[in-house]
Amino acid sequence: MKIRKTLESVKPYVAGRTRPGAVKLSSNENPLGPSPKALTAISSELNHLHRYPDGVSGILRETIASHHNLTADYVIAGNGSDEIFAMIAGTYLEEGFEVITAKETFSEYNFSGLLYGGHIKKVPLQEGKYDLKSILDQVTEKTSLIFVCNPNNPTGTYLKEKELKEFLDALPSHVLTILDEAYGEFATAEDFPSGQELIKSNKRLIVTHTFSKLYGLAGLRIGYALADPTLIEQIFRTKQAFNVNILAQQAGTAALGDQNFISRTLDLCKKGKTFLYGELKRLGYDYYPSQANFICIRVKRDSRAVFDHFLDEGMAIRPLASFGLDEWIRYTIGTEDQNREFIRIMSELEKA
Repeated sequence: MKIRKTLESVKPYVAGRTRPGAVKLSSNENPLGPSPKALTAISSELNHLHRYPDGVSGILRETIASHHNLTADYVIAGNGSDEIFAMIAGTYLEEGFEVITAKETFSEYNFSGLLYGGHIKKVPLQEGKYDLKSILDQVTEKTSLIFVCNPNNPTGTYLKEKELKEFLDALPSHVLTILDEAYGEFATAEDFPSGQELIKSNKRLIVTHTFSKLYGLAGLRIGYALADPTLIEQIFRTKQAFNVNILAQQAGTAALGDQNFISRTLDLCKKGKTFLYGELKRLGYDYYPSQANFICIRVKRDSRAVFDHFLDEGMAIRPLASFGLDEWIRYTIGTEDQNREFIRIMSELEKA
């Protein structure tokens, strides 16, 4: 059977490899597990699984809006951020038009663009950061979408508020920017930009978030977008019916109010980074200071071989060869014991 021509260059997403029993620190998941309040909310909803969920995720959207000091018409929820990206591309991307993003960033931006016949332009990072000037230089009359990951996955670097604002102001009116803040809740830099504030004055900006990282709900697949209500109404036209399941809606709503769990997660991440930075410096490894819940580390050898060694030791990390960073790995900040075990394996790497 012949597939659509636009799908000929599309490759399915390949998740990080692991093995049964390995400590999994390769996918930037929450090492504390899921939000306890989310688990309670899920258990109370189990007897309602014979019912379809709210087709517009009304209560979840209201809760998200309140969390961001917005109204619900600024919010659309999806089956993970991946669905949000696909809905945006399905709404605005005409076949043959351009999608611009970084070369070394999250691959789902490319996937969403290719899915709808877009021409993908990838701009290399500059010292681990999005090169906004070079991205601007790539913009043409056929540019539809620009994806920006802030903080960036997999480097953990970030764009400052001033440089991001100047970039957005310099874009022509036919270009829509998607600012992916999947790791934004972990950012502590004083000059880290607030997407929820930027959308109030920019009608060509969409900001995306996920429940997979901070809230520990990766398995439920909950993502959402914030944008001007006109954009949200347009994106709703591509939304599948009942796209966010009933358990996900209840869990997401509860997780946003689980302040104790949120604080524990952020504290664990902060302390973990402090420990890891010191140990990596002691061992002589270069890394990018991170505004996320992971660290990107240069191992000065094939990252796939390093991954295999870690897996033999019972730990899964992420080799970044698939991102174009052959000598780099990404480590999800874990518990204190997991971080110490990671450093132990790193310290013995030269002997391997």
